[in-house]
Amino acid sequence: MVALRATYSTTPTPTPTGRFVLPEKYANMIRNLLQPFVPRYQGPAIGLAIYTSCTTYPDFDAFWLAQCNMPHTFQTWFSTTSFYVWMAMVRLRASPHAKHYMQGLIDAFFRDAEAKMRASGVTSGRIVNDTLKDLVSSFKGTVMSLDEGFATSDAVLAAAVWRNLVPEDDAVLQVDAVVRFVREQLSMLDACKMEDVLAGGFKFGPVMGVAGDKAGDKETKLSG
Repeated sequence: MVALRATYSTTPTPTPTGRFVLPEKYANMIRNLLQPFVPRYQGPAIGLAIYTSCTTYPDFDAFWLAQCNMPHTFQTWFSTTSFYVWMAMVRLRASPHAKHYMQGLIDAFFRDAEAKMRASGVTSGRIVNDTLKDLVSSFKGTVMSLDEGFATSDAVLAAAVWRNLVPEDDAVLQVDAVVRFVREQLSMLDACKMEDVLAGGFKFGPVMGVAGDKAGDKETKLSG
């Protein structure tokens, strides 16, 4: 019988210095598996970026308060901000991942609403929760009403604006200005690339006031 002897090198095995690179076919498999989950996890950050743009508009005082005679209250802030959030939602519907992005936007909106309530001195959790439930119902009604108007005619849109934003009997000119503003701003958003919209890279312009002048000359940041 022949004895087989193993021979061993006394030279130390070198430690690999390069990074492990996953073969492309396996990398593609992993990317394809994870792709459906990416928008869901990106939704909150994208929603916050869009919401930040929705809360920066130049005419809260000059148009909504001064020309529409709306009181400077939390409800006025909520109503007008709902309007701008709705316009952003209209544009987001063109995205294949609209569900996740719109949810992120709405979540950011209601987190801000809750923070504003608590900052105003409301400390009762029950009152906050009950108010948020009412606000959710109000927001859904506003969105449905504006959607119907946008999809049908300026007359129906004007009725939605009057019911939800400017409920003054003699606010015909203001309502007309808002209807024209909706068409202009949705056209602006439609011209934006989707990646710019998702990054919050857009800016709402001022409403053209009842005298034909721009209602706002200076941006007002509604952050607190």
